[in-house]
Amino acid sequence: GEQNMTETDAFYKSEMFDPAEEYKMDHKRRGVALIFNHERFFWHLTLPERRGTSADRDNLTRRFSDLGFEVKCFNDLKAEELQRKIQEVSTSSHVDADCFLCVFLSHGEGNHIYAYDAKIEIQTLTGLFKGDKCQSLVGKPKIFIIQACRGNQHDIPVIPLDEVDHQTDKLDTNKTEVDAASVYTLPAGADFLMCYSVAE
Repeated sequence: GEQNMTETDAFYKSEMFDPAEEYKMDHKRRGVALIFNHERFFWHLTLPERRGTSADRDNLTRRFSDLGFEVKCFNDLKAEELQRKIQEVSTSSHVDADCFLCVFLSHGEGNHIYAYDAKIEIQTLTGLFKGDKCQSLVGKPKIFIIQACRGNQHDIPVIPLDEVDHQTDKLDTNKTEVDAASVYTLPAGADFLMCYSVAE
């Protein structure tokens, strides 16, 4: 039968992890942390106010700042504004960053979250950070924390890119150090951590 792993066993097992399987977390900066906080909504959506969400936002801002993130908070953005902010960050360079983090504090249903005036499909937002769209985050953790309810496309293989000794205007795949410690191509959706406040 199956044996339960004791805390000691788990400790020794963790000591045996291959360093090559760990993320490289010694870049020049930790990375960007976006927080989209939604307290009020357009009346037509008939969604109640999310009282107390500002405290969550402030606590997350402090914690992420302590962890070295460059925190950017946005409150009650309309869907179009939210998508524009996400697009801007996904197209900027993350070559010298360890990872990327994004938090949504809102109402949600199925696979959608609500902006101020409309709902947005979560996959539309996370898809902007897949390896074929955001090459400078390939092989790096992309963490999405979604405090809302939620209700298969084929991946395109991609090659990890990373900053070399100096800043380069153009990313050169011939002289890059691989972040995921692997020379294999990675699925475009690799290295995502999706954290939901409720079970699916």
